[in-house]
Amino acid sequence: MVKQALPTTISVHIFDDLRRRIIEGEFTSGQPLREEELRETYGSSRGPIRESLRSLLQTGLVEQQPRRGFRVREYSETDIRQIYHMRASLEVQLISELATKPLEPLLEALDEKCAVMRAHFEKKDLDAYFAENAKFHQAIIDFAENRILLEVLDYVNEVSQPIRYRLLGDALPTRRSLDYHEKIVALLWAGDIEQAKALVGNHILENLERAVAIFADSSSDKVDA
Repeated sequence: MVKQALPTTISVHIFDDLRRRIIEGEFTSGQPLREEELRETYGSSRGPIRESLRSLLQTGLVEQQPRRGFRVREYSETDIRQIYHMRASLEVQLISELATKPLEPLLEALDEKCAVMRAHFEKKDLDAYFAENAKFHQAIIDFAENRILLEVLDYVNEVSQPIRYRLLGDALPTRRSLDYHEKIVALLWAGDIEQAKALVGNHILENLERAVAIFADSSSDKVDA
């Protein structure tokens, strides 16, 4: 018997769709999210719209301005640098958490996710590639079983999603992210935690200047417009 997916509430549907549109750049950094326009778009009453916007506020993808309502989060150069240094620090700590654990179940799962990413890469399917990339990292986070680290990383990773989506889109003609994943898995299979930690930190910070440049260009485009 096929198990049917449970229906979601209107506010959850709106939240999921707005989150996707923000991450994929359809709603740009700093763009107002006006309740009246969203009500017309989704054919919804005010309650579910406000509930979805409050949920997005908690993720960090949306900001609320006094007397001016909600808008998509803006990323200054300082914000981006802080996000990337925080991610590097937290993900290195995450690898450290694996040192005392039997890793075979995790690594078998990561090998499978790399295979799925390869298939998406060959098809140049950015959305599926991006989603599997997130699942790869989430599998490591969940396996570490450190609740506080998980909660902090969840927030930092969510705030970074629009930046990372843009970077992956620009890099998709290459295997850079996939190569990185495969190297991490190989190091963990070999039991080389220290080299894996170094690779994780370096990989994240290698993307920092690209992220700053991309969002600086986006800000310039917005000003010129």
